[in-house]
Amino acid sequence: MKPSSSLSNDQKLKICHHKAANPSIKQSALANWAMQEFKLSKVPTQGTINNILAKPVKHPELDNVLTNWVLHCQARRVTLSGDLIKEKARQFARQLELGERTPEFSNGWLAKFNIRHGFKAQKSYGESGSADLDAIDRNMPTIKEKLQSYSLQDIYNMDETGLFYRMAPDRTIARRQIEGSKKDKTRLTFVFAADADGSHKLEPLIIGHAQRPRAFNRKVESN
Repeated sequence: MKPSSSLSNDQKLKICHHKAANPSIKQSALANWAMQEFKLSKVPTQGTINNILAKPVKHPELDNVLTNWVLHCQARRVTLSGDLIKEKARQFARQLELGERTPEFSNGWLAKFNIRHGFKAQKSYGESGSADLDAIDRNMPTIKEKLQSYSLQDIYNMDETGLFYRMAPDRTIARRQIEGSKKDKTRLTFVFAADADGSHKLEPLIIGHAQRPRAFNRKVESN
């Protein structure tokens, strides 16, 4: 079964047609009909039915292909911006030959598109999509057990951050929060460390790049 939040434009149009053919039907009955007709996992909410009946999508084919494209980018952890979505919509509109019927693709259009499909501005955190989360869960009890024999002043945490001048933005437009993925590491790295109770903070360290890394026996590729 598919969730009610994933209703396609064709299904939304069928809901509108069913309402037109049955003017006296209540929204609760219409929602139950939609759940059975489309084999949904739960009954669509009244807000969902209200939004569908309020104003049908003018260009369902464009709306459908653009929605699928955003979801495809979400699955691949591709960072999207509002301007990028609008530009992709213009490209699809040309391919569909909408001509004079082409929307303006304004910020208002984008806001309605996002609300209609449950897309929101999300932030991808770190590189969790590239980390072995199962291994972290397995080893965390062992780490906590070993730390019990140390005082908080003797437990330090170190992390790094940097200036990523080739990295894509960490904010995207998606239906859910997505994991980050490995990105271009060209950067100037800063290292920060402090003990667990915050009483001691080490001076920040700056890590640069060696012209002749030891890992390559000081041999560098000639330019």
